[in-house]
Amino acid sequence: MLDILGNKIQDKIDNLGRKTKIEEQDVKAAIKDIRMILLESDVNYKVAKEFCKKIEEQAIDESVLKGLSPSQQIMKIVKDEMLLLLEGNNELDFSKNNIMLMVGLQGAGKTTTTGKIANFLRKKKIKNNPLLIACDVYRPAAIEQLHTIGKQLSIDVYSEKDNKNVLEIAKNGVKFAKENNNDLIILDTAGRLHVDEELMKEVKELQETFNPSETLLVIDSTVGQIATDVANSFKEYVDITGLVFTKMDGDTRGGGLLSVKSVTGADIKLLGISEKMDGIELFNPQRVVSRILGEGDVLGLIEKAEEFADEKEANDMANKMLNGKFDLNDFLKQMKMIQKMGGISSLLSMIPGMNKMNLNSVDESELKKVQSIIESMTDEERKQPLILNASRRKRIAMGCGREVRDVNSLIKRFDQSKKMMKQMKNMDMNKMMNMFK
Repeated sequence: MLDILGNKIQDKIDNLGRKTKIEEQDVKAAIKDIRMILLESDVNYKVAKEFCKKIEEQAIDESVLKGLSPSQQIMKIVKDEMLLLLEGNNELDFSKNNIMLMVGLQGAGKTTTTGKIANFLRKKKIKNNPLLIACDVYRPAAIEQLHTIGKQLSIDVYSEKDNKNVLEIAKNGVKFAKENNNDLIILDTAGRLHVDEELMKEVKELQETFNPSETLLVIDSTVGQIATDVANSFKEYVDITGLVFTKMDGDTRGGGLLSVKSVTGADIKLLGISEKMDGIELFNPQRVVSRILGEGDVLGLIEKAEEFADEKEANDMANKMLNGKFDLNDFLKQMKMIQKMGGISSLLSMIPGMNKMNLNSVDESELKKVQSIIESMTDEERKQPLILNASRRKRIAMGCGREVRDVNSLIKRFDQSKKMMKQMKNMDMNKMMNMFK
């Protein structure tokens, strides 16, 4: 979602780079356009104004204007200032105790995020035995929702069906956690459609009673500038240690993310990046800014690969490719791996420069179509595609609800890829290297 914002800013700076000589008025015009882009992206007016003022002061410096690459230097200034907007204490801290308090307005995705955080910390082996405590006794089906999430993730959930005393439920839940050796306790509190006295009194009482290591405010990133208002309202009543922005994969312009630290002083800790239960990540300002400015997130791509790929299996796959032993079973494994890692669009967005491509045009459904065709084959057919005669192809097409031409197209592309792999193996390595120079 930040790619649109980033592409517009990059285009303005790239236009400067196309000029044979950059004058002060050129820089001022570009920065004026950048200010409008920020405002259109829901960045707070004061933040956008101050941000652009700082860039202009540095960018019209004589050493920049007369430098070898003014546009690159200006891009660096933009990057540095953007980092200042976002940097802070971005790591989760459990030095006081193992309790987290989740707060936020209704509809922000607080309950789902509660489960995601517990799952994330367990997968990273930061915490091994989490407990979720259902403290939302007002919203219909809120307790049931948390239990469903807990069951899906195999994480324990504590609740009391007929008790409406939130503080009592929380105390009993914490006692239960100590008895059952839970090393992480997350209190999922009630939300409202707006900030009100009753909600704040309840949250404040929970914070004063348990003194949690983290009190995380969950904010829907699609609300734009309202994010700063929500954060400021909560900070009036409770000590917010960090923010979690949800729905980062949704229809949002990103302004709240860039504004909130500057306006509220609250640090961003986590980002909800998809609806899946593993769709959450620690907030890293350097990576976010790099992606906004088209530098990709290679480190994030490597981490994803390490998380989902087995090193031995990857080496075996590479050897099969180079030795011409790569079959449709291997092809199917690769596709399933890509889906686990977030899909093609997600992976491409992490590659430097790819944000300028229209990744919305990448058809993720094509992978599912290919997968259904391969899964309709027998194991023998996957290992030996040469035996796929007309009758077999017709049977496969009927089995997966596709056309015979879809099966033919897949086999043709697979044959072409095998030929390319064979050619790569036979090529002199020096020639291959020269291709990339």
